[in-house]
Amino acid sequence: MSAPGRGPLLVLCVDRDNDVGAKAKLETPVIGRELCLQAAMKLAMADPEEADANSIFAAVKLFDEMIEKGYECEVAVIAGLFDRSFEGDTKLREELRKVVSGFKAEGAIMVSDGVEDREVAIILQNVLPILSVKNVVIKHSKSVEESYAVLGRYLRMLVYDPRYSKFSLGLPGILIFLSVVLFYLGQAQEAILFSLGIIGASFIVVGFGLGQRAMALTRLKPSEYIRLFSALASVLVILVGFFTAFADQVAPTPQYLAVLSNPMAIFEHGPYLFGRLLSSAINLVWIGLGLNFCGALLFHWFRRSVKVWRDGVGVVVLGLLYLPIREFSLILTGQGGAITLVLFLLIGLAVTFLVVAVAYQYLRSHRRLPMEA
Repeated sequence: MSAPGRGPLLVLCVDRDNDVGAKAKLETPVIGRELCLQAAMKLAMADPEEADANSIFAAVKLFDEMIEKGYECEVAVIAGLFDRSFEGDTKLREELRKVVSGFKAEGAIMVSDGVEDREVAIILQNVLPILSVKNVVIKHSKSVEESYAVLGRYLRMLVYDPRYSKFSLGLPGILIFLSVVLFYLGQAQEAILFSLGIIGASFIVVGFGLGQRAMALTRLKPSEYIRLFSALASVLVILVGFFTAFADQVAPTPQYLAVLSNPMAIFEHGPYLFGRLLSSAINLVWIGLGLNFCGALLFHWFRRSVKVWRDGVGVVVLGLLYLPIREFSLILTGQGGAITLVLFLLIGLAVTFLVVAVAYQYLRSHRRLPMEA
């Protein structure tokens, strides 16, 4: 007889990784008190440290307690597969359906070792409502067990997931193989340097997301290629300008040699050396900056963006700053004049103010501008 107002309940022990089948050589589902006790004893004899054996004993104990309270109950053990895959979870559902077909329960009390209770409950919920979950923690901390479970998942991901296995297994494998080859050829030092170089390059690529950015380059729009080319060209031209200026106008000077022999001399000769560097590099530097601004202007023009005005003003300001900066570099080398510098700055400021005012008035009179794509 069931207790008043209480429907039949199933005490369900879930062995998701199928230790019952792998170690005790039993077929599941196991239904009934006596058969479940026999399964628990066989599993405990096969592996005395197996937590699932204790879970089955706990399920039988809970079954007895529910019977004493007047519930109509049955106890059963179901199992998945060792790899806890989709096929294993499907097996769990099928075995639960087989149990329910013989015992019409209204709900289940799930008993497990507590590692993946939430996942298992979600898997079985559509077959039979899970009314309660009982965790069985035996002789060790649950948090430690969950930590090992999470660690196991990550280790399996590092081994079997192609997105990560190429770094966790592929790259170390290449390094070990090539290092062995180099050691065999008597190039021990080269093997170490090569391995460190590959590891460092990998850290840079992964850390800065260079792989994803390189893949993104294949999906650029035509206007974005203009922006990319102008930015790269700008950087290269500026670097060439400073490098050639340093090699031709700074490195051969006695002032630079004096700084090399006495670093404190930088305070005496630093302005002169910087002036020579700037006066020699300014043409290429301004060309590089102009490429960047013009590329940005074309980019926003094709996208019909209002930012095209900002880039246009930038081009004008860049042109107006050329003469003041050049005059400033000449002053540092003792060849320019302060009055000329001030005059250039005032003219540049006046023209900049005029250009900005015209652009502002135009934008105010054309409020409805196409939105940026």
